[in-house]
Amino acid sequence: MLTTISLLQSLWLKSFACLLSSYLIGFFSIKKYIKFAHANPKFFQPIRDSGPASHLLTKQKTPTMGGIFIILATLATTLLFIDFSNRYILVVCTVFLTFAAIGLTDDLMKLFYKNTKGFRGSFKIIIQFTIIGAAFLWLGSIDEIHFGNRVFLPFGHGHWIHLGIVLYVLFVTFVIVGTSNSVNLTDGLDGLVSVPALISLACLILLIHASSTQELAKSFYVPHVKFSGELIFFCIALIGAILAFLTFNLKPAKIFMGDVGSLAIGSVLGLIAIIVKQEFIFFVISLLFVAEAVSVILQVGSYKLRKKRIFLMAPLHHHFEKLGWDEQKVVRRFWLASALFAVVGMVIFLL
Repeated sequence: MLTTISLLQSLWLKSFACLLSSYLIGFFSIKKYIKFAHANPKFFQPIRDSGPASHLLTKQKTPTMGGIFIILATLATTLLFIDFSNRYILVVCTVFLTFAAIGLTDDLMKLFYKNTKGFRGSFKIIIQFTIIGAAFLWLGSIDEIHFGNRVFLPFGHGHWIHLGIVLYVLFVTFVIVGTSNSVNLTDGLDGLVSVPALISLACLILLIHASSTQELAKSFYVPHVKFSGELIFFCIALIGAILAFLTFNLKPAKIFMGDVGSLAIGSVLGLIAIIVKQEFIFFVISLLFVAEAVSVILQVGSYKLRKKRIFLMAPLHHHFEKLGWDEQKVVRRFWLASALFAVVGMVIFLL
């Protein structure tokens, strides 16, 4: 009994240390960067002419690339408190860093070449697919469950769908790359992307706990993924870093995340869902991100095929702005939608 209590106390202590460390590192580094950026205006976010007209007035002279400090705070905390020899941690940190590097390159092109689109989307997707292909092979070397070519559906006592190697690799890549770019598309209003990301991370912590604990995995009829429990602390560290960023990103935002943050956050959300074999539940939880991405796909497709637009503007949050909704109203409604999707996802998991 005393051993169990002592173990729980150490886990809570480690969780608190991860959260506090990440928040403090993120908070103070972002605070210093904002001062630095205001002394160097070239670090201000370029505003798209094609975006809502109000953004040209309200969002100019705002530093960007705040996501760098989300990455910094999370990885510094990982080195300080998390078992870096855990191979799942290594895979997640590697994907986190590489997707951040893609986003950083994009951000720097926007800043120094005054190109609001960054580098070509097709080139970016090819790089992302290559990274995820390597991550897939790495996961397979950790546990054969990742080479099973199967997708888990959490209905009844759970069911597996066999896809075959080619379809499964495409599925894994689609989940991670799709989530990364969906989170990136959602990052368009003050505070909009941070809260849904925090909600997704909180749900992933519960899913990791169930999957990494053999008794719970049996109770909930979910796959048991050995050695994945350490990912809980990575999620907590990332939560602390995003909270630090959100402190400065609520309207009126003093800093923007940039692609460096949104691409990296989205990539690890999708990757962790893949690791714990809970892709379906994660899809439900992240329906807000899905809706944002689908709105862009439909808008572009419709315009190319019919020369007509479905939405007043895409991504979806800009459509509601065009309808006359105040920015804060859009953000709060989207936060509420994200919370509702998370509740639905977790109810499905528990049934």
